[in-house]
Amino acid sequence: MDNDIEIGKAYASLWNSRSFSNEDEEAITEAIDLELLDKRTHPRLRKSMLEKYYAAIQRIVNSQLEPAVKYQLVKLHTERVQYLKEERGEQL
Repeated sequence: MDNDIEIGKAYASLWNSRSFSNEDEEAITEAIDLELLDKRTHPRLRKSMLEKYYAAIQRIVNSQLEPAVKYQLVKLHTERVQYLKEERGEQL
């Protein structure tokens, strides 16, 4: 549980303009899904999931977070991309 909270705080620290009511695993998973699907952007301006994934990984890698936390965030993003692609019937 403490690890989920740590990952949640680390994820929240990557986004200055976003607030999270909860920093638990479910809330962070939902936030990552919204980010990867680009749901906060107008439909005509949305980028592909691959572009959003790449941008998220760059943001994580370039952050000041501890390497172990960076690894966990990259792993979580990768798992979510795989899940979302499978859910949408897209090739991995």
